Amino acid sequence: MAGEIFGTLTLLLLLAFMCETLIEALFGRIVDHIPALQPYKWALIYFAVAAGIGGAFVYQFDLIYLAGRFVESPVEKTTFGVVITGIAIGMGAGYIHQMISTYFPSKNDVRG
Repeated sequence: MAGEIFGTLTLLLLLAFMCETLIEALFGRIVDHIPALQPYKWALIYFAVAAGIGGAFVYQFDLIYLAGRFVESPVEKTTFGVVITGIAIGMGAGYIHQMISTYFPSKNDVRG
């Protein structure tokens, strides 16, 4: 079970990294090269969050469900869990990595 949980977390981290870098590559560069769009660069995070939510729905990723499995608590996958997971994915790999390291200790930490 732990292997499945950590495997899914790895996929989440990969999806977050890809979402962050691809949004920046596709849209960030356009904004960087068109001066009239510079004031709207802040909107890129919303594109990333939308992409993250879309990805979470496609793959049915739910961090709340995963956390429940990790602590052996019966939590079902929900639309709410998928949406907030998508938001986390859209926020980028750094955000997901921080969440994983905070709430899912490494194997060395679990063994004590």
